[in-house]
Amino acid sequence: MDRPAVTRPVVISDRLTAAGFRLAGLETAVATPEDVREQLRAALRGHRPILLTADLAEHLPPDELAGIIRRARPPLAVVPDVSGHGRSPDLAGRVHRALGVET
Repeated sequence: MDRPAVTRPVVISDRLTAAGFRLAGLETAVATPEDVREQLRAALRGHRPILLTADLAEHLPPDELAGIIRRARPPLAVVPDVSGHGRSPDLAGRVHRALGVET
């Protein structure tokens, strides 16, 4: 049986983060806050999964980014950059603090 071709994601990030993803074998597009929208549009035309770093995602209007994420096929995910900017929030910690529960 033939296996479907594997489509590798493209990573849109700063230069340092891109270097790490290239070492992992992924294609990258280095972007700046000024050209992130252009880089994202080009990546969307490629019909591949897209990883966009959180630091660059912050330079897009939230409503626009949310719409792109909803419509993107294959999917687009916002990921942390090499410095850890954009890590998932500590949801358990937030809930504990909101309830006044200290661990």
